[in-house]
Amino acid sequence: MKAPIKWTKLALENLPPHIHGAASSNYELTDPQVAGLKLQVGTTGRKFFWFRYTYRGKKLSIKIGEFGPMTIGEARARAMKARAIVDDGGNPQDERQQQKTMPTVREFAENDYIPKATRNKLTYKNDIAKFRDHIYPVIGDYLLSAVGNRDIQMLLGSLKDKNLSPATINRVHALLSVFFNLAVAYSRIASSPCANIKKQKERGKKEQALSSDQVRNILSVAPNDMNPVASSAICALILTGLRREEILQSRHENLNLVEGTLYLYKVKNGRPRTVVLNDAAIEVFKNVPRFPDSPWIFFGKDPMKPLNNPTKAWHRILTAAGVQHCRLHNCRHSFASMLVNEGATLYQVQLLLGHASSATTQIYAHLASSTLRNTSQLVSNLVAKPQP
Repeated sequence: MKAPIKWTKLALENLPPHIHGAASSNYELTDPQVAGLKLQVGTTGRKFFWFRYTYRGKKLSIKIGEFGPMTIGEARARAMKARAIVDDGGNPQDERQQQKTMPTVREFAENDYIPKATRNKLTYKNDIAKFRDHIYPVIGDYLLSAVGNRDIQMLLGSLKDKNLSPATINRVHALLSVFFNLAVAYSRIASSPCANIKKQKERGKKEQALSSDQVRNILSVAPNDMNPVASSAICALILTGLRREEILQSRHENLNLVEGTLYLYKVKNGRPRTVVLNDAAIEVFKNVPRFPDSPWIFFGKDPMKPLNNPTKAWHRILTAAGVQHCRLHNCRHSFASMLVNEGATLYQVQLLLGHASSATTQIYAHLASSTLRNTSQLVSNLVAKPQP
């Protein structure tokens, strides 16, 4: 019996072509190292690697590649990967078929992730911008299954090289995690390449809150603004503590002025909820201008669309109220701060703000400690009273 040929580059290059006119169209050599790996030699002298295996009692094979463009080492690596699939009870042909239909990162984002986010996420436009500016340029054309842990680390590292803040990098990281988890849920990939990648350390920032006097000044001058719809939206933001998009996406059909409630069907965490309005907020909703047939409480230039962004009105109102520049989002923090300062618990604030986790509400803990100290002082005052 002829000894098997040792597979070296030179040995395989020197193999003669298959004989013309033979019963078969090629002859085949077996790799002495990797079980199932074969080399077929045709009558033209071209040589191809194949992997042969048995699946559920059937003898099957897959073509791995042509010798020359593909090295022996690469062929063995692919054959061992296919062998691992067989050993796990799978069929490499199914795996290969799945790879043929595997979308790129860009395709999966635009066909699956973004449509889903558009339906369920208030901040979906921010996600679209992150894909466009940060993700597509680096891995957009990669097959979804080809993205590895190192690729994610390289992408995040490139953002650091652009001097983006740790907070911005962490938001991209979070988006990637959700994106690849969706790919896992849709059975496109087996696991997420974002696993075990640590987030950037963010410097804690103190959220600016308006004082109660500043809030009163803003509410007193807002009705005089040239845009009554935008100024009403700003007053509603201050008096409810809701997110900007939660207010701007509010519809008349979801407002109940008799019961003093506003139903939010489209919220950041995806959990619809009913907000209980205070008297001042109810007055704002009662007096906001209406446009016939518009479903939006705060309508835009096109009344059939919601108000896009009341930032210009916000700056005008701040100037009129004599308040130094602060973000519109600070209305939400101001609402929460006033609540805590007046004795509301962090749990109550969490419910009113619609925080999914109590951890988010903890930024107001330093205010709560002051309120708790005043409450605790009641005991001190009691025990300090002179006994009759």
